[in-house]
Amino acid sequence: MTDKQQKLAAFLDQATVAGGVDFHLHSHYSDGLQSPADVVRAAWKARLRALAITDHDTLGGIAEAVTEQKVLVKENEDRVVTVFVAGIEISTRFADADIHLLAYFSEKPPAEMYDFIADLQKERKIRNQKMFDQILKLGYELSIDGPTEGDDENEVGGRGHLARQVVKDGHFKSGNEAFKKLLVPGKPAYIARRHFTARECLRIINASEGIAVLAHPHEYKFCPVSIDDEEAIQCLSGIFRELKNIGLHGIEAFHGMVDPESAYLFYRLARESDLIVTQGSDNHGKDENDSHHVMYTRETALYRDYVLSRVKS
Repeated sequence: MTDKQQKLAAFLDQATVAGGVDFHLHSHYSDGLQSPADVVRAAWKARLRALAITDHDTLGGIAEAVTEQKVLVKENEDRVVTVFVAGIEISTRFADADIHLLAYFSEKPPAEMYDFIADLQKERKIRNQKMFDQILKLGYELSIDGPTEGDDENEVGGRGHLARQVVKDGHFKSGNEAFKKLLVPGKPAYIARRHFTARECLRIINASEGIAVLAHPHEYKFCPVSIDDEEAIQCLSGIFRELKNIGLHGIEAFHGMVDPESAYLFYRLARESDLIVTQGSDNHGKDENDSHHVMYTRETALYRDYVLSRVKS
């Protein structure tokens, strides 16, 4: 890693261990409900020590977030600053599984990263149109003519937008129901998208002096179903090491939907592989049908104390 990467990696890890941070938040530039400015303001209201906006396949909301951050710094000169980190969540494939990488940057990424993001967005939009067409073919009438996209070309829609639309048009009671019956692998409206490989994504992130973290590892099929399954745990450890060898820097050990024993496992395996750990709620905004965790506050520990106490013992 470069000096810049080392400093950012150390900050993400140390801030996570200290607690009261949220490095996995979404805005309406992907499938969140709030504007980037609203996300930043909410983080300050929650008195977080640090936050990161990590929209899917776009850095489009970062400029707005930075502008709001500067306003809040001036408005709150008498309090400790809530540090803002620019990020993005990238969909890719590894070990025959769809995985997500969180990439963080200490400053604006170079042009090469933006060119790569443009390719990601193109693939995502092609897939969105195919899923939209498939929903119509299945007999669901929709009140819109095509996949929902924002006014900004960097606002990228996804399955979350489609789920909300079929709920809005009365076909399902909640976004969760729409996902489970229509939009997840194996269901009739789900269409896989072309992914860049994890190796390709990690190469670009490192070339852009970013820090790459494996998001919500508990969601992937290579994660042990039971923490007592030593063979599966060794497999997961091997995957962490393989990813590190091609450019991964960390593991999102503390996630809004993870259980304490899994958090401890991820923390332990990350440390054994000399990887950093991060914490993120994966919050998507205020939606009664949203299964994602709420944004953290300064007091949110999220099993951190439990995990650290086990590590010490």
